[in-house]
Amino acid sequence: FAESLYAERGVEWLIGAHVEKVEEGKLTYELLDGSKGEEEFDFSMLIPPFAGVGLKAYDKAGEDITSTIFAPNGFMKVDANYNAGAYENWKAADWPRTYQNPSYSNMFAAGIAFAPPHLISKPMSSPNGTPINPTPPRTGMPAGIIGKAVAHSVTSLMQDGANAHIHEASMAEMGAACVASAGKGLTTGTAAAMTVFPVVPDFQTYPGTGRDTDYTFGEIGLAGHWIKHILHYMFIHKAQLKPGWTLIPE
Repeated sequence: FAESLYAERGVEWLIGAHVEKVEEGKLTYELLDGSKGEEEFDFSMLIPPFAGVGLKAYDKAGEDITSTIFAPNGFMKVDANYNAGAYENWKAADWPRTYQNPSYSNMFAAGIAFAPPHLISKPMSSPNGTPINPTPPRTGMPAGIIGKAVAHSVTSLMQDGANAHIHEASMAEMGAACVASAGKGLTTGTAAAMTVFPVVPDFQTYPGTGRDTDYTFGEIGLAGHWIKHILHYMFIHKAQLKPGWTLIPE
């Protein structure tokens, strides 16, 4: 339905494209088939590649341990398999479960802070060798679930020490929902409601698609708008820690 929304509003779109150069009022792009084109604009927003902030880490002796704590992309290393290699070797089990640094058990990285073992989707590139990959976000519902698991783990470490229970929340075993507004109105509002399970495809459990098709779908309509509207107030209620906030899911 995304293409329908664009078409209904007279918006043209390009997918599978890599921005090669940005100039005043114009950008040059390359498509997956290797062809190139230009797009003129009055206003644009370019989202850069996802990366950490480039922190440096040192131990008590002053030795640089940055490579032990962080991956080359700047995100923190956790209990993921960073040696999976080629796409054909990727498995759902590569993804972290506890988000705990393997070298320092008191360090965790939740949400967008952890270094993923590899891309979620199959890597793609143009005939010119330009990588053009989709980048699913790790924000929203997955980040909330991961954050909750990490918070429980930290609490247990503080209270139980060596007997602590480290909680798990693998993105290859969790589902996620998203509601995207497409227009407001008491009776005319619309929103797209989507669910995906699991977030990271598991082709061993779900051959072909990597996901459970009974729980991976989307619809658009007035019901989605009201869900979005209700969730807006529920999340504010939860953020303010008002009575019953623990009953509201991430």
